[in-house]
Amino acid sequence: MKRSLSQSRKNYYVGVDVGGTKIQASLITGFGSVLANYRCETPRNGSVCNSSVETTLNAVEESIRILLHDQNQTLDEIAGIGIAVPGVVQQESGLVVVTPNMNLSGVELGQMMKDRLGVPVAIGNDCNLGTLGECWLGSGRNTSSCVGIFVGTGIGAGIVFDNRVLSGAGQAAGEIGHIISQIPCENWRKNITATKHKQGIKSPKNSLPELSRCGCGNYGCFETFASRTAMERFIREAVDHGAKSVIAELNGGSLDIIKSGAIAKALKVNDKVVTSIVRYAAQVIGYACLTVRHLIDPEVIVLGGGVIEACQKFMMPIIDAVVANDQLPSASGKRRILVSSLGDNAVVLGAVALVRSLNGSNPLRKTHRIIPKYPQLHFMAENVIHIADEPYAEDFFILSDGMIQPRLKLPKKNIHGFRLKDIQTAANGGVDLIIFGSPNAGEIALSGKCHDYLFRRGIDYRILPLDEAVHLYNTVAVRRAAVWHFA
Repeated sequence: MKRSLSQSRKNYYVGVDVGGTKIQASLITGFGSVLANYRCETPRNGSVCNSSVETTLNAVEESIRILLHDQNQTLDEIAGIGIAVPGVVQQESGLVVVTPNMNLSGVELGQMMKDRLGVPVAIGNDCNLGTLGECWLGSGRNTSSCVGIFVGTGIGAGIVFDNRVLSGAGQAAGEIGHIISQIPCENWRKNITATKHKQGIKSPKNSLPELSRCGCGNYGCFETFASRTAMERFIREAVDHGAKSVIAELNGGSLDIIKSGAIAKALKVNDKVVTSIVRYAAQVIGYACLTVRHLIDPEVIVLGGGVIEACQKFMMPIIDAVVANDQLPSASGKRRILVSSLGDNAVVLGAVALVRSLNGSNPLRKTHRIIPKYPQLHFMAENVIHIADEPYAEDFFILSDGMIQPRLKLPKKNIHGFRLKDIQTAANGGVDLIIFGSPNAGEIALSGKCHDYLFRRGIDYRILPLDEAVHLYNTVAVRRAAVWHFA
């Protein structure tokens, strides 16, 4: 039931996410369908920083060539390649100014990869491109202003305004993880009262807060309070002071590197230490969202990264509450805080969006958006749907790129329901609308978990009888997916 590739020549792109631990290369169509991924480890000689530049460039080139070979494609069929790296990047020249945790600082990566591959190459910061991807096909779609905040080992961000990435005068805009959240200087009262010490006036306690030094070298940075690394530090401190926690057991017996999945498991069993620390981090993130809103007031703030992905059910209501309690009045407007829709594909999709933008076809602009070619459906008697003269009477999906995929039926005890897995499958690839078609539409309601998943990503849905669902699918002019359930 798989649809064959039918893209025209030069309508394929490659997006590459070069990270400290892995390289992901993806073959992507002009309308943003991820056809295939290839992943490999980033070369290390003890650490990534110790590997030679040539070794890293070879690995990037090889990942692209293997991806294309596996998909029976050639570089002649590629319109452009976008590459994302962590660090400060000059997009116009393709120069990597600095990559703190890699070996590409000072490397003219764009020109070097273009010379190797003979294809136009664009280079960008990974968080900028992750936000760009979300603005194209993810939770920030159909907006002209969006800030993406990605909470993982550190905290990164990207800013898209007027359908383009804001990089700043020094190419360092969006470094939200290094915004100073707590001022590392003495309280002014201490200096005043110190001069009166002889008169018996005592200096206030804790006038200079004890702050951890950030990886950037500064003190008081946002990511030292709310990143996964910060949570690790707080958890270790609590356990060292005698607090009881199951987190070590859930994390393989170690507190050295505490994975986001282990933190999520600890939340599920209501571990007091982890619950307290993650609640604090969520509140800090909420206030960071307020800061962003007060500074540039984007239409959408998209939260992503490993911590949010693993712990969103616990964290998002706390973040929402902080933002909702904002006391600063503002004009009415459609502003939302949403969760990333694209996951690991956000960065590679953003890399392709950057290439398209530099080629003069910015996919964020309505005039340059490409909607997939969706199949025309025909509703027949006895609850049968025809697609290209082929009858369908068993459950199936039509995905965001128009591909047809069978759907496994639910257990008998829940035959008329939809699982979260169904919702995730339909939402994959970026959609504005999911249509649920069933002869039993009146008996179907999405669970709270399914509804919350769609709400958090700004995805609309309709549950309709088969004939009405077919009509809506054929006539609506948005990026869409459908889940078809037969009795």
